[in-house]
Amino acid sequence: MKRKLEEIIVLYDTHDQGKTSTLRELINVMSGSVPTKGGDLRVIIRNYHAKGQHKKVNVFIATCGDYPWIIEDNIRFFNGKMPDANNVSTYICNYGSEEWEIVENEEQIKGLESNICISACRTDGGGVDAMHYFVNSNLSYTFSTIWIRLKYLRMKLNVQKTKNKTPNWNKLAIELKSVIDAKFARRIIQQQ
Repeated sequence: MKRKLEEIIVLYDTHDQGKTSTLRELINVMSGSVPTKGGDLRVIIRNYHAKGQHKKVNVFIATCGDYPWIIEDNIRFFNGKMPDANNVSTYICNYGSEEWEIVENEEQIKGLESNICISACRTDGGGVDAMHYFVNSNLSYTFSTIWIRLKYLRMKLNVQKTKNKTPNWNKLAIELKSVIDAKFARRIIQQQ
C-alpha cells in the first residue's frame, strides 16, 4: 500500500442492521448531500477538514461489505483503483460542495490519497473475515483500525432498531463523524 492511509474505520454487524443506512447518513452529514437514493455506493469526499482545522484529508466511504469479494473491491477502491465489480456506483465531491461526480474510470481517482477509509462489514458472509485478513496482512503500515459494532453504537446512543421503528440514522452518523473528527484533531496536535 503506497497511499497515506491513516485510519480505517470498520462499521460491522449482522445482516439488515443498518450499516448501509448509517454510512449513507454519514456521507450526508459530512458533505451535505448523498449522490443517489437508496442502495450501496462508494464515495470520496476530497479535502475534508474538521471544524476549526486547516489540514485537509480525503475520506473514502464504502457502504457495501457483505462478502469477501466486496471487501476486496473496497480495498482496491481505498487504494485508488476501480473495483472489479461494477454493480456499486462510485462518486467524488469536494468538501463544501454538494455536487457529486460519478467516477467512470481509474484516471479520475488516480493520485488521490485515501487518508481515512470507512467500510461496512457484515459479520455473517465473510466480510469481517476479509477485512481482518487485510488489516493483519498490512500490520507493518502505519494506519490504525477502529472496529465499531453497530449494535453497540446503537446501545450507547439509545437508538433502538425494531421492525416498527426506524433508528435515528442521523444520530448514529453524527457520532461516527465525531470519532473521525476526534482522531483527526489528535493527528493535527501530534504533527505540530
